[in-house]
Amino acid sequence: MAKSKYETHVLPNLEKITAWAKEGATAKEIAGKLKIAYSSLKKYLDLGRKGDERYAALSESFAQACAVADDEVEAALFKRACGYQYEEVTTEEKLDRDGNVRTLTKRVVRDIPPDPTSAMFWLANRRPDRWKYKPQEEPEKDGDGSGVVLLPAVAAMPEEGGGGGG
Repeated sequence: MAKSKYETHVLPNLEKITAWAKEGATAKEIAGKLKIAYSSLKKYLDLGRKGDERYAALSESFAQACAVADDEVEAALFKRACGYQYEEVTTEEKLDRDGNVRTLTKRVVRDIPPDPTSAMFWLANRRPDRWKYKPQEEPEKDGDGSGVVLLPAVAAMPEEGGGGGG
């Protein structure tokens, strides 16, 4: 009996598939690297997700690996939305008066300001009860019909002077 593409192309490459997914490769890109149809890989992943034991290892490792890449992007988006600082270190070799080579190290703290677009995406996805993305559909009379709108707070606000921050 002939072996399936899963047995010949996927199963022997589970470690590679996991590594590719951790690096951010999509299922379509991974299928291309395995030289199988995307529809086949998608079928194996779906069957594994639905409990088919033959494909469970693939489905689980793919999901876990994708979560690693997603977590890294989420952390980078958060960092970019809030702004951050980093230290830039440069080295330069110069000749002194005596002809000796001296290595000069320069350290500069750089500021990356908060990025409003990153903040909008973060808030629209993480706080949809307070922020929502309003795609441009029909122009509205009161505005241009696009952008992010701040919705009124759902929870009652503490009374003025009442403390209770949070």
